Amino acid sequence: MTDWGDISEVRVNTTRSRIALAAALIVGAVSWFLVAQVSNRREAWDSEVYFTIALPALGLLAGLLAFLEPDRPWRWAFAPFAGQAVAAFIQNPTANLMPMGLIVFAFFGAICLLPAALGAWLGRMLRRDRNAPTVN
Repeated sequence: MTDWGDISEVRVNTTRSRIALAAALIVGAVSWFLVAQVSNRREAWDSEVYFTIALPALGLLAGLLAFLEPDRPWRWAFAPFAGQAVAAFIQNPTANLMPMGLIVFAFFGAICLLPAALGAWLGRMLRRDRNAPTVN
């Protein structure tokens, strides 16, 4: 017989993961448009703001999301850049260098694997400590 508590736990985690994924995609896309708009550049990565503010912020986002949802932390590293890739395509659908841009987005996602892995590790460690039995 199925334990209904386990099923509801899975649903909560799945819903949280979907919300986190949507947030990562949206934040990535918004950061692309925002940096391009603020810096008056055609593409966000043509601006210093992208590398000094947006890229580190996306790394922090990957770490935070991995802390909250530590299973498969690689997805939090790449999701914001998937959002940026979609935003870049919307902004300029006839871009000749889009394949090269996709490689660069993948590279940035690979860089964000480090904060995502660290966030997942911290999240697991803190949950393990919280679930550990207390000794009296």
